[in-house]
Amino acid sequence: MTTPPTSPTVTIVTGASRGIGKAIANTLAAAGHHLLLVARDAEALAATATPLRSAGHTVATFAADLRDPAAIEAVVTHAERQLGPITAVVNNAGTAPSDKVENTTTAMVQETFALHVAAPLAFARLCTPAMKKRGHGALLHLASTAGLRGYPFTSAYTAAKHGMVGLSRALHAELSTAGVRVYALCPGFVDSDITRGAAAAIAARGKTTAAEAHARMGKQNRIGRMHTPDEVAAAAAFLLRTLPTGCVYELDREPAAFVDTPA
Repeated sequence: MTTPPTSPTVTIVTGASRGIGKAIANTLAAAGHHLLLVARDAEALAATATPLRSAGHTVATFAADLRDPAAIEAVVTHAERQLGPITAVVNNAGTAPSDKVENTTTAMVQETFALHVAAPLAFARLCTPAMKKRGHGALLHLASTAGLRGYPFTSAYTAAKHGMVGLSRALHAELSTAGVRVYALCPGFVDSDITRGAAAAIAARGKTTAAEAHARMGKQNRIGRMHTPDEVAAAAAFLLRTLPTGCVYELDREPAAFVDTPA
């Protein structure tokens, strides 16, 4: 494991206005990160950032649609101007369409790959040159066990998460010797707005209720229940603090192993 730099850690967190991203923002702020929070909804971002600022944390926000490559360049520029050199990027923004394969449209596939693969690659392209020059940095991708195996009715999402895991492995192989650590954090189903939306989509097909679909998804996790956003956030903080040398971490196998205990 590598000791992170002692200077303030400047971290971009995408999809930070709700769910897992909001939990990550809260956890990293408490750990002393200086944050740029990114999401499409400026008001929701403000609702996340305001209590953190009131508690004395350094938090900036930037509303952007990460499906647009130009928006990603604007995010990076804003982070550098407001907070300084970027130490870490947490790619959490995403979407999770759920439907039969025959109902999976080209637009669904394009949006899912744009957020889960193209956006993280764009952040890597923009941020890693400076990270390599400094000899340290981290890219953390919120992947999924769907990126390690398959689930029914999630063809676009599962394919995109496999792409995210593959991207993480490729970047790890390329960048780790330069001091840039790359992680694919893979929880199982997480009790979030996206998961509840997927459960509602399953229920809309008329064979179950949203509550039953939600419960079944939780039981597919190895831990036998849904992960909480706070568990995922603790794992993200653990990886960014300890900077282990591995790449793919399956939270669903040993959730207790990812506890961010201060040194």
